[in-house]
Amino acid sequence: MTFKTPVKLTALFLTLSMGISPVQAKNDTDKLYGIKGANLSRTTPHNSPKSYTVRGKTYTTQSHTAAKEYSKVGVASYYHRKFHGRRTSSGEIYNSNLYTAAHKTLPINSYAVVTNLRNNRKTIVRINDRGPFSYDRIIDLSYVAAKEIGLIARGTGKVKVEALHIAPNGNISGAGTKTLAKYAKTKVASERLVNIEKNEKKDRPNAPKAVKEQYTLKMLNFPSEKQANNIITRLALDNINAEINHRNGKYEIHFGPLEDKQRTTQLKAKLQKIAGENPLIVYTHKN
Repeated sequence: MTFKTPVKLTALFLTLSMGISPVQAKNDTDKLYGIKGANLSRTTPHNSPKSYTVRGKTYTTQSHTAAKEYSKVGVASYYHRKFHGRRTSSGEIYNSNLYTAAHKTLPINSYAVVTNLRNNRKTIVRINDRGPFSYDRIIDLSYVAAKEIGLIARGTGKVKVEALHIAPNGNISGAGTKTLAKYAKTKVASERLVNIEKNEKKDRPNAPKAVKEQYTLKMLNFPSEKQANNIITRLALDNINAEINHRNGKYEIHFGPLEDKQRTTQLKAKLQKIAGENPLIVYTHKN
């Protein structure tokens, strides 16, 4: 089987100076939840940049608070074993035998439950790299993580990624807690999970789903990528995704999606002050 080339853009993308030193776990994830993967232990903070650019596209990383409710279905790929021993964007050396993964925006040192939707096999990974930068893939798994969920033979597969956040006291929150609750083997395992009731209420079949408005702002017609990046830097945005795209010889910035109308209005006002002659467009769409 030929392994996909986008994997090369993951393992060797950025070389940041801060290393990663996870606190040793007191409990084994497999014993607690019956899911093999990274030990769910509090990790030391990682000083990663708020944004970075690859192939003319700028990615804004999420804070731990904003990322907790991340849940997305998409295509997963995995690192070829030849990348074993090479440096990841976090500065950590990639080890094909550890349960780690690359994600474009989830915080470095955060965790996620990854479910192979073809066979329902699951693993837990710690994010320690950036990528994959192929348009159709949302996560790159280490070799052992991909093997655990049966991804090796096919090379890629449709998965669900649910974020997890570990508090200083060891409690676990985030979108993946409901999944862990189904597999908790002990009282201790269950008691570490928080926000379960909130997630269950949100997913009740009889409860009508609230239709949310989302907003996307675009600034158009920048002659250079540098000018577009300067706008993002001047705004100093927290927890707002900003992407730079190259279209018809010009560059444009996409902000969002945003679910808060007030925040969208505030961002629009800021952009109008610095936009100059650059067109500013606001899109409203339902979610």
